[in-house]
Amino acid sequence: MATQGPDKVIFLLVGHKSDLQSTRCVSAQEAKELAASLGMAFVETSAKNNCNVDLAFDTLADAIQQALQQGDIKLEEGWGGVRLIHKTQIPRSPSRKQHPGPCQC
Repeated sequence: MATQGPDKVIFLLVGHKSDLQSTRCVSAQEAKELAASLGMAFVETSAKNNCNVDLAFDTLADAIQQALQQGDIKLEEGWGGVRLIHKTQIPRSPSRKQHPGPCQC
């Protein structure tokens, strides 16, 4: 079976369950270094505390949009891997926590 897609793939390393500090197996620094060595961004999240979940999706979406604008990814007829929807600003609820650094929710 043949597949088609972009020449470049966008990755994001997500550290999840950051609210469980006592059971952490990988430090945030180790994860950042791994992500950097692989050429990708890193975000720590906690769905339980709603910490950086939106940031993770926004980071990935922004990287995809940037790759499209720079021509690293090209939209091709018949390929459903990327749908470009113009982003409108949606006001975020004040209860959502967005932390750019290591998540300490």
